[in-house]
Formats: sequence, C-alpha cells, structure tokens
Amino acid sequence: MNTSVIGRMLGRVEGESKVTGRSTYSADIMRPDTLWAGFLRSPYPHARILKIDASRAQKLHGVKVVITGKDVSPRLEGVTLLDKPVLAQDRVRYIGEKVAAVAAVDKDVVREALELIDAEYEELPAVFDPLEAMKPDAPLLHPDYPSYQGQHKTEGLRNVRSLVQSSKGDVDRGFAESDEIFENTFATHAVHQGFIEPRAGLVEIDPQGRVGIWQCHQSPFGIRRWLAEHTDMPEEMIVVHPVSTGGSFGGKQGAEDIIVTYYLARAARRAVKFVGSYQEELQDGQPRHAAVVMLRTGVKRDGRLWAWDAKVVYNGGAYGARTPQNRMNGTFMLAGGYRTPHVRMTGLIVYTNQVPSGYFRAPGEVQTLFAAESHMDEMARALGLDPLEFRLRNALREGDSKPNGEPMRDPHALDVLKRMGSLSQWRKGKPKATKDSDGLARGRGIAFADRHIGIGESEAELFVEADGSLRLATSVRDVGVGAYTMHRQVAAEVLGVDPEIIRIDVTGTDGPYDEGVKAQRGTHVEGLAVFAAATSLTDVLRGQAAGLWNVELDKVRWDRGRAQLTGSKKSLDLKAIALHAVDGSLHARGHSKPARPETYTYQSVVADIAVDKATGQVKVENLYYVIDATKIINPLIFHGHIHGGVIQGLGFSLTEHLQTEDGRVTALSLGDYKLPTICDVPQLSTAIVKANEGPGPFGAKAVGEAGISLVAPAIANAIADATGIRIKEAPVTAEKIFHAWRQRS
Repeated sequence: MNTSVIGRMLGRVEGESKVTGRSTYSADIMRPDTLWAGFLRSPYPHARILKIDASRAQKLHGVKVVITGKDVSPRLEGVTLLDKPVLAQDRVRYIGEKVAAVAAVDKDVVREALELIDAEYEELPAVFDPLEAMKPDAPLLHPDYPSYQGQHKTEGLRNVRSLVQSSKGDVDRGFAESDEIFENTFATHAVHQGFIEPRAGLVEIDPQGRVGIWQCHQSPFGIRRWLAEHTDMPEEMIVVHPVSTGGSFGGKQGAEDIIVTYYLARAARRAVKFVGSYQEELQDGQPRHAAVVMLRTGVKRDGRLWAWDAKVVYNGGAYGARTPQNRMNGTFMLAGGYRTPHVRMTGLIVYTNQVPSGYFRAPGEVQTLFAAESHMDEMARALGLDPLEFRLRNALREGDSKPNGEPMRDPHALDVLKRMGSLSQWRKGKPKATKDSDGLARGRGIAFADRHIGIGESEAELFVEADGSLRLATSVRDVGVGAYTMHRQVAAEVLGVDPEIIRIDVTGTDGPYDEGVKAQRGTHVEGLAVFAAATSLTDVLRGQAAGLWNVELDKVRWDRGRAQLTGSKKSLDLKAIALHAVDGSLHARGHSKPARPETYTYQSVVADIAVDKATGQVKVENLYYVIDATKIINPLIFHGHIHGGVIQGLGFSLTEHLQTEDGRVTALSLGDYKLPTICDVPQLSTAIVKANEGPGPFGAKAVGEAGISLVAPAIANAIADATGIRIKEAPVTAEKIFHAWRQRS
C-alpha cells in the first residue's frame, strides 16, 4: 500500500515540551494545602512486628497523620496476584517494606517524624536464594498462600508462587533418539529499569468523596480499578488525571503507593503527595527478576536439535503483587526460536526475602535467551559447527510450530540470519588484531531469537474542531515510546490530512479506555484503535457531506482529506464540513481488542569485542542488529527503539547488577549503579528484512521490546570466542573474566 504520512520521520509530538521543561510530571503537581508523605520501612528481611508506637511522631509540630497496618484494610493488593498488604500487618518479608506512613507539612518534618516512630521486631529466618527457598527446610514465607486470589498459582511446592509449563512432542523419546546430549546451567542477577523519574503521586479527595489522582504510571485505568477494588468504592468516584511519565520500561505498575497515599489523604482531609528518593526506588522498586536457567538438549549427529528440556527458576522476591500476570512469558523462550520436535519448558517464580521483582522490558526473556543462546554456541563448538550455520540449520521456517506448539505465520528466521551473515561479514571471521592492540584478545559472537507481539484493549476518539482541525483523545501514557506521534501519523494517513492539524489530547480516566502501556503492544493495539476511530470518522464526514448535498451516502467518498461527490467536481474539506455541523457532532470512537497474532518479530545480534588480557575488561567495538519488519510507521522512532534496547542490553550484559547483602540493596543512588553511558555505546549497524504480514495498522509489526534480549548472549559468545572462557552468569564482568582466566592458568 502506498502511503504519504506513514513512513515519514516526523519529530515527537511531545518532544518540544519535554526539552523546554514545559511538561508536567507527577512531582510537579501541587494542590491547595498539600501535605507531604513519607514511609517507615523495615530494617529486617524477615521479622514479626511486635509493636509500633507512633505517639512521639504524632505529637511533632507539623505532623497531621501517622498510620500503620492497623489503620488500613487488611485486604491484600496486587496487579493480578493479591498477596501484599499496603502496609505490613503482622510481619515484614523484605528490607524496605513499608510499615508506617506519615503525612506532614513538609519533607523535613516527615523525615523527623519517621525517626520518632518506635518499631519493635522479632527476627525470623530468612532465605534469599530461590533454589534454597524450595527446599523442605526453608522458612515458609507465605503460610496463607492457598487463600490468595490470583492467576497461575500452584500447589504443593514450597515457596513457589507461580508455575507454568509448555511442551510438544515426546521429550523422553527425543533424548533416547539423540546422538549427543548437552547440559548447562546459567544465572542472571536482578537489574533495575534505570528510569530517571522516581515514583511520585498525589491524592486529593473532595468534600463529596471523589478521589483525584496524579501519578507517574503505565496504566491510569489500572490505578482506578485497583483502588476501587481495595476500598469498595465505585470506579466513577475516582479520576486519574493525565501527567507526563518520565520513563518506565515496565517498572511503574501496581497501586500500592497510591493506596497508602489515599489512606493518608482520607485521614488528613487534605491532599497528600509522595515523591520517592532514589535510595527508596532502588531499595523498594520492582527490578527484573534474577533467574537460574537449567538446560538439557539432545542433538542429532548432523546438528539437528531433537530434544530440549528447560527449566527456569525466577527469584520473585517477597511478593508477587508487582508482577502483572504472576508469570513470566520469557519461560516460553527457553528453547529459543528453533524447530526442535520434542520440547518441555517449565517456569517457576519463587518467594524469597528479597525486594519484590516486577517487569522490565522483555520480562523473563532477557534471562532465558542469555541462557539459550549461550547454550547454542556451546553446542555448536562441541559439534564442530559454525555458530551461524548451526542456527541456520535449526531456525524456524514455514510450516513449523513454535517450541511451545503455537502456530506461526510469515516466519523470516532464515532471512534474518542470512542478512546478518552479510551485514556482519560473518564468513570473514572476527576482526583482525591491529598494531596497537597488544594485550587484547578479540572475539565475535552471534545470537538469534523471535519475539511475540502483545495484546490488550484500547480506545481512541477523534473530534473535528470548528476550524477544521482535529483533536485525537487518548488516555495512553507515552513513557518514551513515541505513541502520540504514531497515533497522529495513523490518523493522518487514514484521513488523508496533514498530521500537523491533529492535536493530541491526553485524557485521564474520564476519556477513552486504555489497558496500559506494556508488551510492545502500542502500535498493534493502540494503533488499531486510532485506525478504527479515523476510519469511522471518514464515514461520519461522508454522512455530513451527503446531508449537505442531499444525496445518498454511497454517492460520497472520502479522498485525500476531502469529501468527493461521485460523478461531480463537488468537494468539501474539513473546514467547510465543520462550518455546517452542530458543535461536537463530528466525532468518532475507535475500539481495539485484537486476538493474539500468529506473527512474530525475528531478530539477530552480532557483537565484536576486545578483552584486555591483563584485567578482563571488555570493550564492545561493533554491534550488528537485524530485524524483520513490514510497514514502518516512523523510521526515526523505530530505530530509536532498537538503539535504546541495545544500550539497555549492554548494561545487562556487562555492568548492571542490583547487588544485595543479606537482602539489603547496597546501591544508594544511580551513581552507585553502573548504567551504561554514551562512552560505552559502540558502533551499531542495523538492517531490516522485509516481512509480509503484521497485525498493526497498515500491517505494521512491533519493535518496542526489540534490541535488548540478544545483546548479552552475543557478547558472552564473543568473550568465549576470544578467551575460550564461558561465563555463565550475567552480567559478564571484568572481574569474572579475570578470575576465570587466572583459575584456568
């Protein structure tokens, strides 16, 4: 399909307001007589609460309210698994858990009041490792687990809160028929999303009991629903107002903070606001799950994968409330993107006394693909096969089903791998050493996978204004993905108008419904809602023109922003039609709730690295990235997603680790947490393979969570190529390489 707006590199709709500082974030919101909130947190990873005495804090001048677990509903909260009290009730399960909350006139008074609260605890045995937590003698962290409400629960496994399994073929027969069997175990550590804006929110309750909320969050309708359910309040009494969100990457979900703030506002009868410090963010955020991945694979003599048995154990931390589905879809990537006939995949999430984990870009998949693609290289080298050739031999193709048995449409795995071979000049081998590279060992590694495209529900509404311009209403929170720019381009293309005449109107929960930003579903789900709204509006405009011309509707067509009368030169543009319309009558709403698509995105990464032989320090010199795509709505944003994902993948690969000591997060700020900087970003070369089908508007495919998952295994494979050392634990730090090198020597 030929398009005029789709495919153009338009700048971000919200770009100017952000770079000029005009954007309003949650931390900027102040209402009349607003109080500040702060939280007292547990100093123990597991303890029984014996007493909380807040009398001294309550007497402090400027303190308006102090609440504890006794002052809030005992009802548990969570996104889908309801297992967490909003304030600890009888026990605490991790360092940093909220046990009391204060509302006072300013932040200094809040800090002083928190120091005046006396809390007494009785320490209980704690467990931090998920494998240890499953042992029969491990402390039972949630004795009431059987009574919890939620999805993907399991029974009979100690401290296991979630179990999912998938299989196809006969795995036992597959191993019996295999000529070679390989086994490996890999591990990954917890990682923070690294967004700059900390959690913040404000709650105001008017005299009629109506609740207004301003919060940086991915799902405004989710906030409204969770608060309504927790308080038995009608959803109509709650409005979540629009604010800018300063990044999320999956980490701003759940309603725990806003529920506590609601209790403070209700007790104080004033607006209450919280803005977390970054120490609190790191101590009590929702980082990516640490994981242990166990793989066993059977291979035929000719290099065909024949059996794959895989298990991943995710460290879920103390609660499951912050994991949206109480499962990790990354479990279903344990066998990679390959045509293995006999597969069994098992994923568990286990309770421990660590900070509760949550979602982070490509949740669960970054961990499992690090293992699966490292394992693929280990097998290739043991079989004497080139790593690219081994993947080409086993990649999914037309007629195959996924490792979990799902059907596929329009697979381009082979095309992506072949394109990567040419882009990276794989056959020529790794880069040659140069004169100034003494003391460096160079290597090159490859990784490959596919990725699903998310589903959900969304609405959008388009209005024709009196001057002939358009207003597109959406409640979507753009967390940096370029959603509003995509919306504008889709609507402009359907209507045949200049995108500049479309104004984006970001609404609260009094506007069109949206399930929330997640799972690289924006273009697919939200884009289809905008597409439907624009398509419906063309019918409304045709109807208005038909009435003005006194003709049947089928005599009017919409073309390039104008109503055209068939068989005549008569036409009306938007402004002319709007002049004759009743105010507000020219509008249309679009709704989207698509089925799960059978199309996937396919991607590959090649990394060229140099390792300092004296220190183990790794320098990534070049990265190559290939993905398949159909119609690209905005190339600038499309490639921005890839670059952003790759940079986050660098951090996961080499430096980022949310370290803990006996359950205590040791990083106090982002200055202590090793995020990549511009100095760490290598030369990145990208290429696109043309696909035929995509589920989004104009056949577009997803890219939001691309880029991140394959960087770590490609780098780990390159390090093994350079040094002969296989590091099976991410991040692959210089220290690990150095010690492994010394041990081998």
